[in-house]
Amino acid sequence: MNVILSHINLMPLIYGLVMYGGLHIMYRKLLNGQFKSLLIDVTVFWLVFTLHGGTMAGGFSAMIAA
Repeated sequence: MNVILSHINLMPLIYGLVMYGGLHIMYRKLLNGQFKSLLIDVTVFWLVFTLHGGTMAGGFSAMIAA
């Protein structure tokens, strides 16, 4: 049983949940008219993914750190 479970990689699932959370918060800010805060969030997301090469591992670690 342990041999089968050791090959499961949950990183894409966790990455997707964290990404969904960030996008959901930005969507709520858009609906509530918090445009300045939304612009800051979008800029940080863009900067983080640009600086980390657009890879899933780099982007995930940067999202957690932010």
